This record gives sequence, C-alpha cells and structure tokens, in this order.
Amino acid sequence: MSLRVIAGSLSAQSKGLCFQCDCNGRPLRCGISDAALRELIDFHRFKDSQDKALRALLPEIERLANAKYDAGRFEEYGWLVIWPVDLLRYGYQ
Repeated sequence: MSLRVIAGSLSAQSKGLCFQCDCNGRPLRCGISDAALRELIDFHRFKDSQDKALRALLPEIERLANAKYDAGRFEEYGWLVIWPVDLLRYGYQ
C-alpha cells in the first residue's frame, strides 16, 4: 500500500494537522499531532516558514503514515494519527 496525501486536504487544527490520504481510491482520515510535527521540523532544522517546512516534510509524513498503516495502528475511530512516539517507532529520515 502506498498512501499519498490528497492535495488540498491539509487543515491546520489547534492540536495538529489534519489531512486525507488516498487509500485505494478512498480517502483515509489522517493527522499528525502538533508535537510530532514540531519534532520533525526541529529534527530537520528548518528555519524557513512552516509552509516551506511542511512542503519539504510531506514525503516524510507520507512515509510515517504508510509505516503506521502497514502496522495496522489506527485510532479508535479509524483515523491514522502520527504521534511523537511514532517518530521513535518508525524512525526519522
């Protein structure tokens, strides 16, 4: 399976970033917590705006979403959310 973020589905929320991934032609609700996103930005030492950092990190977010999807680690209501612990579990790249 290769999940890809659906263009235009990114939505900033108070607790993180929500987005949808294409899952065999069907949308899958996904997210990354604010803490996990900040850790990724800090790890990669982005000093530009968060918009530029986010665009550069999309492939990494997709990789993490795919790893979590493959492991079958979904939230209670079927969402796939990337938490800080997932960065340790699936590694930084």
